[in-house]
Amino acid sequence: MKNDLERERKKGLSIWYLKDVLFHRKRIGSRHHTPGFGLAAQLFSVMCKHILKAMGPEKGEELIKNAVEEFGLERGRRIAGVVKGLGKPLSFKNWLIYTDVDGGNFPAKVSIEDGSLVACVGNCSFDKAAKDWGLEECARHYCTHVDFAILKGYNPDIRLDLDQRWRTGENYCRFKYGIREK
Repeated sequence: MKNDLERERKKGLSIWYLKDVLFHRKRIGSRHHTPGFGLAAQLFSVMCKHILKAMGPEKGEELIKNAVEEFGLERGRRIAGVVKGLGKPLSFKNWLIYTDVDGGNFPAKVSIEDGSLVACVGNCSFDKAAKDWGLEECARHYCTHVDFAILKGYNPDIRLDLDQRWRTGENYCRFKYGIREK
């Protein structure tokens, strides 16, 4: 039968019928896949859209901000727990080593500027996935708060200056990390 849907309706599924699924998935590769971080962006953005619609911008944005900050603080605390559990200091270097998200989700051009690390992220899977669904405005609620909260939960002495693409008009976000003076 040429029409798979018709065949499935008439005969149901069988191992024989599904035997070439893996072959086809390997053949097409990952071009139809959304990376896990991107799926999280789409879920977050859809939830954000519904919260804002149900609660209105003022109350909705406050709820979203509080939830994102709680999430970020907990992520930071968990990363700190891993680092401390290994007997290591809560340094920026160790945060980079033991962070909980795969850097492949947002490859960066890295440089050092006045003793601070600058990372320019142009291709962010979170941003791209939200844009693919037309929800980049909602995704911004996450990006505006999460990185600051993660660092606060990990080590509040790490400073972050963040220039976001939608505020600067650039095609990248610029993260500048340093250590606060004591």
